[in-house]
Amino acid sequence: MKYTIRKGHHYCFTINRLWPFTKTKLKGNVIFDHNCLVKGDKPGHNKLTGITSFKIHKNSGRLVWESNGKSIDLYGYVYDNGSRTEIYITSLLLNTWFGYSIEHRGGNWYFTVNGKTVVIHGNIGFWKFKCFPYFGGVSTAPKTMTIKLKML
Repeated sequence: MKYTIRKGHHYCFTINRLWPFTKTKLKGNVIFDHNCLVKGDKPGHNKLTGITSFKIHKNSGRLVWESNGKSIDLYGYVYDNGSRTEIYITSLLLNTWFGYSIEHRGGNWYFTVNGKTVVIHGNIGFWKFKCFPYFGGVSTAPKTMTIKLKML
């Protein structure tokens, strides 16, 4: 599915974000367009996808990204009882499909991108929701950008 984040906004519109999610694993493919090679005016990772509890800043695991000016850097990003941990995974080229998976099992989050895996300790609640593309923490998108995300 194609997700467009418009200039001056955080979210792409999707009704799917409101539906509960029963699984503890997401996997799929992603491609970023050239407009994603921008940074917000304030620091903060951009969210790609993940799984959250009812309170996203309490317990969740997400793939997050930021531009380094030449490619896209991906990180595993976990909130565990309100404490955030992030670990660099890899860099992605633009306009190229990459595979990913996010899984919560045994009290840990496993983030895999093109065969490279990082593990971060963290919890997830009973109620789960899928996370969808979001630009910034504080900053809004400085230009309109498109991310194609195929969830398998």
